[in-house]
Amino acid sequence: MKDLYDDVDDLLKELEADIEDTLMHEVLDTVKEIELRHVEEDVFDVYSPKIYERRGMGMGGIDDSDNIVGTVENMELEVENITPFASGYGTWNRSVGLAELINDGNSTSGCFYDYPGEFNQPRPFLDNTIEEIERTDDVENALAKGLNKRKWTVK
Repeated sequence: MKDLYDDVDDLLKELEADIEDTLMHEVLDTVKEIELRHVEEDVFDVYSPKIYERRGMGMGGIDDSDNIVGTVENMELEVENITPFASGYGTWNRSVGLAELINDGNSTSGCFYDYPGEFNQPRPFLDNTIEEIERTDDVENALAKGLNKRKWTVK
């Protein structure tokens, strides 16, 4: 149990700080797990590349958890996959945007595949991640677990 508070503002300030910390740790970790599972199921399992090689886990590709980043503002977590296009691949695409291209397919995100092929079709791993988060209690459970860890009683 948390401390007793004489001032409601102190209580709210500490609760807000703990919620934001929980969002950046336990909740973000849960979202990363869900997204990485969808990278495997919705992207990797449905297509094996013939023109290029995947970077490999932890090597800067869409399955690198370091490319799934979160920011918290006003007790809201925003998560983004910032995977850049591979520099040695010879693509016209630059900077970040690979996740959106894979998720949406050719041109809907402003990026295009450089070669024709079945991999041009949408593989909606981001959409499926959002759908799973909305359909399950995983994020809520992570928030409750994180707040309980910080000595708040959440049932």
